[in-house]
Amino acid sequence: MPRQQTIGLIGGLGPLACARFYSRLVELTDADTDAAHPEVILLSSPAVPSRLDHLLHGGPSPAPALREVARRLQAAGAELIALPSLTSQTYRCEIAAALDIPVVGMLTALTRHLHAAGVRRPALAVTDGTRQVGHLHGALTAEGLHPVLPGPQDQERVQECVHLVKSGQVDAARELFRSVIGAPWASAGDAFVIGCTDLSPLITEPPPHIHDVGDIYARAVLAYAAV
Repeated sequence: MPRQQTIGLIGGLGPLACARFYSRLVELTDADTDAAHPEVILLSSPAVPSRLDHLLHGGPSPAPALREVARRLQAAGAELIALPSLTSQTYRCEIAAALDIPVVGMLTALTRHLHAAGVRRPALAVTDGTRQVGHLHGALTAEGLHPVLPGPQDQERVQECVHLVKSGQVDAARELFRSVIGAPWASAGDAFVIGCTDLSPLITEPPPHIHDVGDIYARAVLAYAAV
């Protein structure tokens, strides 16, 4: 069978998002035996400081801890790094600079996917940190897309969904997220983007107009690992 590169998976950003992402790696792999799946090394470290606290409130940078996790994965045999968190992709270049292996880019994967799908006005459900940094907005507009963002109250509900997931209140998050998707701002776009992997577990079978960044990134990582 064709060889696949070993995937080093930075987990814990948050833990449920990572579990969902690994599950999607398995489900999206075209394999009929255990041996046909790629080798995955997963390291979930609770020592990584909050990305949102750093981006929004000037808290400690998570970059050093993320670099250390990535170095440990490389030392364990990883040939590429998956960083399944759109907010944490802010630190992708800092992580990659400490390694001899690539860190797969989520922004590029999402932008290419939406462009290929014919989406022009994606309604973005992203964290406050992702909005603050603006890297996703910049990547999309550079490709001629016109993102639709929620107003302050709807953005608060998006962020509250993330908080509920991280605090283990998944049922409450799922109920609130239904109202987020059904809000008028979301209908103003020609597609809805789940732009945070903490939100990915809240919809198990998204309809065609909903694009999940976790699924998109999982496909990109698997494609990168194929050699």
